[in-house]
Amino acid sequence: MFNKFSKTNVLTMLPIATALLLACGGIANANPTDDPVDLSKTEDLFSQPIKPNPLTTDPSTVMIRVNGEDITRGEINEVMKQTMQQMAGRVPPEKLQQMQAKMYDNIKEQLITKKLMDAAIAKANVVVTDEDVTNALNEVRASVPPGKTLEEALAASGTTIEKLTANIKEQLKTRKFLESKVEGISDATEAEAKEFYDSNPDKFKKPETVTASHILIKFEDTDTDETKAAKKAKLEKIRADIISGTNTFEEAATKYSDCPSKARGGSLGTFKKGQMVPEFEVAAFSQEKGEIGDIIETQFGYHIIKVTDHQEEGTVSFEDAKDQIITYLTGQKKQEAVTAYIKSLRDAATIEVVTE
Repeated sequence: MFNKFSKTNVLTMLPIATALLLACGGIANANPTDDPVDLSKTEDLFSQPIKPNPLTTDPSTVMIRVNGEDITRGEINEVMKQTMQQMAGRVPPEKLQQMQAKMYDNIKEQLITKKLMDAAIAKANVVVTDEDVTNALNEVRASVPPGKTLEEALAASGTTIEKLTANIKEQLKTRKFLESKVEGISDATEAEAKEFYDSNPDKFKKPETVTASHILIKFEDTDTDETKAAKKAKLEKIRADIISGTNTFEEAATKYSDCPSKARGGSLGTFKKGQMVPEFEVAAFSQEKGEIGDIIETQFGYHIIKVTDHQEEGTVSFEDAKDQIITYLTGQKKQEAVTAYIKSLRDAATIEVVTE
């Protein structure tokens, strides 16, 4: 199985087409609501040279030569900068600094692979149609937040629609080429899926979870005891109106809550233990479904909570997990085939380290 076209990779415009586009997705689902990093507001963490050569930091310096094709310091540093910007806001700055040396070496290896893949794709004369590119571009355009155009989003990231289109075409060619390398690989069987399920019981445990919404009247640093008392009284009135039916919880959250979740009627989605501050967690996990809870106080302010679902800890059945396991194992087989193919390209290549 293959991943859909990656919108995030395209929008951040890493100048490297990933060579491993096969879906090897894990058993646990990734969070689909992670907000993308706004590169226009990201601190420049590349202000210092990354692993500089003691003799030169000239971006035109040839670092590696792959079958006669040069990889320069500037190419490596550009990808490095883009990667650092992508990770800023998700990884603490001090950890980013610690990761730089390993990241630098990984990017060099990725660029070697890209050179080899580009040559193989060109030799195979892989063709993608204008319709393919247009469809992928429309997917990216549909992912842009409301109130912003694709062109504005690209400008904020320092790129253009022309560069985006070229990047899309390159990635589509890579995907199509790799698909041709795994055409003969059969899907994993139900027996293989059952063996994986039985051998990995920890992967199929379900934690206790709660689905809840809240209304927050937040504290300010300047709040006095009197101010806090007034805020609590305000929330008590809101709670009473909800219970009496004067207002729904969702309407009240949209109108009165100080939390960004007000845009979703106060919804916090589903969470497990350890994800919320203790006072909030205790209230949410002990509250009955549909109940409008008593006012609780946390470091953020006063809250009322509405629990809409509560799932106990358990184990995902094989029947429920079977299809996902088969997809995962099939992806593993294809990934192994692609990895072996790339290794064959590297084994046959002449790769020369020109500058350390």
